[in-house]
Amino acid sequence: MPFLKPQRTTWCERRAEVCKRNGWRHAIYFPETKRIAKAHYKGEWRNDKREGKGIGVNSYGWMYEGDWYNDLRHGYGVLSKITEDGEVRKMYAGDWARGKKHGFGSNWYKDGSYYEGTFRENKRDGYGRIWYKCGSGYYQGTWLNDRYHGEGILIQENGNLYEGQFTNGKKESRGVFYHLDRRQVQEGRWENDVCVNSTIEDVDCRPPALHPTLYISRINGQAAIHL
Repeated sequence: MPFLKPQRTTWCERRAEVCKRNGWRHAIYFPETKRIAKAHYKGEWRNDKREGKGIGVNSYGWMYEGDWYNDLRHGYGVLSKITEDGEVRKMYAGDWARGKKHGFGSNWYKDGSYYEGTFRENKRDGYGRIWYKCGSGYYQGTWLNDRYHGEGILIQENGNLYEGQFTNGKKESRGVFYHLDRRQVQEGRWENDVCVNSTIEDVDCRPPALHPTLYISRINGQAAIHL
């Protein structure tokens, strides 16, 4: 049986291996999929890929600072937007997996809303809370595929509150609606966001405030909003 000789590498292949970026570097970086002028990265490399701690900025004004793995955001990191006047606005801080928001994180939206909870592949999924812009509403509970899904509490801008089940972002199955403006409690069943069967009871509760706070407690077994 003849002996097999080891395959020899070319000079170009050997030089390419030597030139691979490893360790801490500060370099201009051009993604293979799309060359973005002046995009840059400062941080750790492994085998010519971003891996470890680093800061990456692209020409669209997005900046990511945190953990990298195999050239992707992976671990914990902060994503910010750099405005034209140089202001850095934090947009997301939390866990990442394979380049996507995945795990626990906080997200600041352009309209002023704020979400805190779990993500799954860039979508709100699991338990989370969201404060809508300018006090226009609040939700806490479970999410699925970026929508209310499961048990949750929804507070409207006027202070009215719904506590119960949601399916694909809509009220579904059993729930209780607290009409603070009418001082009534409506308990019943919802289908596709519409109440189809319920009982309504007058209750003695505090009058709604113009701008209610979003802290919820229970008085005699019923939910209440601190005004």
